[in-house]
Amino acid sequence: MLHDENRRDDNYVEKPTKRNTKTIFSIVVTALLGLLNFSKLAVIAKLLFTLLKASKFAGTFISMGLTVILYAQIYGWLFAVGFVVVIFVHEMGHYITSKRLGIDVSAPTFIPFLGAFIKMKSIPKSVREEAISAIGGPTAGTFITFVCLGLYLLTSNPYWAGLAYLSAFINLFNLLPFGSLDGGRISKAISPFIWLIGLVMALFLIWKLHAYILLIILFFGVYEVITMYRQKSVTAQYLSVAPSFRLKIGFSYLMLIAVLAFLMMYSLDISKTFTDSLYIR
Repeated sequence: MLHDENRRDDNYVEKPTKRNTKTIFSIVVTALLGLLNFSKLAVIAKLLFTLLKASKFAGTFISMGLTVILYAQIYGWLFAVGFVVVIFVHEMGHYITSKRLGIDVSAPTFIPFLGAFIKMKSIPKSVREEAISAIGGPTAGTFITFVCLGLYLLTSNPYWAGLAYLSAFINLFNLLPFGSLDGGRISKAISPFIWLIGLVMALFLIWKLHAYILLIILFFGVYEVITMYRQKSVTAQYLSVAPSFRLKIGFSYLMLIAVLAFLMMYSLDISKTFTDSLYIR
C-alpha cells in the first residue's frame, strides 16, 4: 500500500477505512443479488459499482462493462465478453509497454462500437519510444490470438476459432501504416514516407469495404503530417533514431503482419470448415 512520504513513521499503523468496509459490503450485496437470481443487469451494475470504489482501473472496468452490455444486446453475451477481453489485452499491451518506458499513460477506456484507447499524459521523447509503445498492443494481441487458437485445439469449440479470427483481424487492422493507428506510429520510426502507402491503403479500404471509421484516422493523420512539415527542425530531431533500431522495429513490424495474417486465414479456414459441416448435416 502506498503512503505519503512526508508522513512516514515506523510506529504508524493504518486503520481500516470506511471505504474498505463499503467495498466488502458491496461484494456481499452483489453475491446475494446473484443468489436471489435478480436480473443480469442488476448484478453487473453492482459489480461495476464495487470495482469503481475498489480499483484504480475503475474507468476501465466501468467502460468495459457498459461495452459488454451494449454488444450483448446485439451479438449475445458470449461474443460480447470475448470481444471486449481481446481488445482489453491489446490495450494492456500498450499500457504495460508505455509504463516500462516511463511514459505516463491512463488505464484503458472503452468506447462502444469504436474500440478502446489509453491516453498519454506525457508525450514520448522520441519516435523510438513511440514505436515501442505502439508495438506493445499488437504484440499482446498476437499472444491472445494464439491463446484462443490453443483453446480451440483443446476443446474443438468453434467459438474460440472465431474469436481468434476476430482478434487477428483487429490487430492486423491496427497495423495499417498511417496516422494514430499502431502501424502508423511504428512505421514512423522506420520511415515517415511509408505513410504514403498507408494513405493509399486507407482510401482503398474506405472505398471498397466502407470502413468509414478510417475517415477519422485520415483527418488526424493529415493534420499530423502538416504539423510535422511546419516544424521541420523539431520533427527531424524527434525522428532521429539509430539505423539498428530502424532495422529491428522494421523486422518486428513485418513479422507481426505476417503472423497475424496467417492466424487470421487459419482461423477463418477453421470457421468455414465448421460452417460447411453444419450445411452437410
